[in-house]
Amino acid sequence: MKRLAHYLFIVPLCLLSVLTVIYLFSKGEPLFTLKHIKIRGAAQLTDGEIIRRAYPFLKESIFKTQVDEVKEAVLAHPFVKDVSIKRLYPFSLVIEIKEKVASALWINPEGDIRVLDETGAPFRALSREDTKHLFVIHAKDQAAAKGVFEQVNTWTAEKAIARGSISEVIDAEGSITLVHLEDGVEIILGKEDQKARLKRATAVLEDVRKRGLFIRCIDARFDKGAIIRERKS
Repeated sequence: MKRLAHYLFIVPLCLLSVLTVIYLFSKGEPLFTLKHIKIRGAAQLTDGEIIRRAYPFLKESIFKTQVDEVKEAVLAHPFVKDVSIKRLYPFSLVIEIKEKVASALWINPEGDIRVLDETGAPFRALSREDTKHLFVIHAKDQAAAKGVFEQVNTWTAEKAIARGSISEVIDAEGSITLVHLEDGVEIILGKEDQKARLKRATAVLEDVRKRGLFIRCIDARFDKGAIIRERKS
């Protein structure tokens, strides 16, 4: 009984003390003033670009700041996949960004280069860093580029070919040709039964390498086997 009475006395006293400290520190300025904005997760975007989008919805207090509007404004940027906003008491707002991931390059018939995200959709122009690890898709339009991207993802998921071994994918009205990254060998798959043809072509390529031959092309558009064209010295 004495312990309960002790807690009933201590808890209100502690709460009163906390409120007193808050009052003293906030005296002369609004309570929970927004003083700091922290940006996390941004690599392709600068902090300044994010702040400019959020600025119209930022208020003097972190409670008055329109969090949903800030999220919507930042999420509207083409580089951004998702956004979360957190109030970090007493004076900060945290904007956490999840950016789209550069996953391939698309070259259209006019020669324009766009970076594709992890869904195969174009979202920004080419930068210097993008040339190091992304394969290139040649396709007539955005829909065709997305279709090729999804097909390559399926092949790599099924281990028909390693993603890192592909340099280029050329789509000519549905007829697919791959260019191998390591030695520039073209693998012609055509329009039909592409997965089976790809497996056949990769088996041929492995055999050719074991024999020490240098080739420039494997034409896998045949029911049995494939035709190879040797590289001229």
